[in-house]
Amino acid sequence: MKTRNIDINYINKKPLCITIGNFDGIHLGHKYIINTMVNESRMNDLYPTVLSFNPHPRKYFKKIHDEFNIILEKDKKEILNGLGVENFLRLNFDKKTSSLTAEEFVKKFLVKNLKLKMLIIGENFQFGKDRKGNINLLKKLSYKNNFSLKIIKSIKVKNSKTVCSSSNIRKNIEKGNIEKTNILLGRPWAVKGRVLKGDGRARKMNFPTANLFLDKIIKPKKGVYVVSIIFNSKKYRGIANFGRRPTFNGKKLLLEVNIFNFNKKIYGKELTIQFLAFIREEIKFKNFDKLKYQVKKDVKVAKSFFKNI
Repeated sequence: MKTRNIDINYINKKPLCITIGNFDGIHLGHKYIINTMVNESRMNDLYPTVLSFNPHPRKYFKKIHDEFNIILEKDKKEILNGLGVENFLRLNFDKKTSSLTAEEFVKKFLVKNLKLKMLIIGENFQFGKDRKGNINLLKKLSYKNNFSLKIIKSIKVKNSKTVCSSSNIRKNIEKGNIEKTNILLGRPWAVKGRVLKGDGRARKMNFPTANLFLDKIIKPKKGVYVVSIIFNSKKYRGIANFGRRPTFNGKKLLLEVNIFNFNKKIYGKELTIQFLAFIREEIKFKNFDKLKYQVKKDVKVAKSFFKNI
């Protein structure tokens, strides 16, 4: 998959089949749209393309600097590549881009510059200045500008009214609703990071942990989780705490991961942590012994979870 950072003056040469969006998380709804786009591209001899925005329009307009991305950009690219996307365009979202009317965005940029031949889009797609462009306008513009349009209805969770959306996933991550998050994603929500050297307190409890700092990604609810850990392409089982370690008056938000039946030195190594279930909220214990007792209970809950899957 080729990745290009472009502006509105970029000129493309190949005829494209495009889907547009930030695709944060690449949940079940996103996958359906992307799979449709890739299949239509192959049937119509077009170049399968995802057009995204950088920065996210939400950050541009609201000047938000909070980390709300569900997955890292490099992980997004990896998933897109695996789905068969051949062309990933990251459009610079600046004053010029945000000032384009809906008609200008389609006619001047998509059709004239990008050589759009087919557009695959979700039913709630809005575009152009002040988000005035919608599906009805797109239908009219597709006739005028001679490109095919396919509109995909929102995907809902089976036997539920819940729509697969990035906003729903963010809410569930922040509330600790990991099972719901994973259903919406169609896979376990995961984070990546390199192992930092800790203060050694956990090892004194005979409970060594790999400490990770979560950067550039949404933060889960503070508390204890059942997790799977991927290291060197091998999957392990474990338990993790995300928080500030209030028993020790900690200040920094850290993800502390205990890997069951594991004794390798992994400082500086990259781990992938898959969140599977929420056990409990983070607690400040009165003393070290009460913490040790609770940790043993948490481990029992985690191991019981794995026995039942």
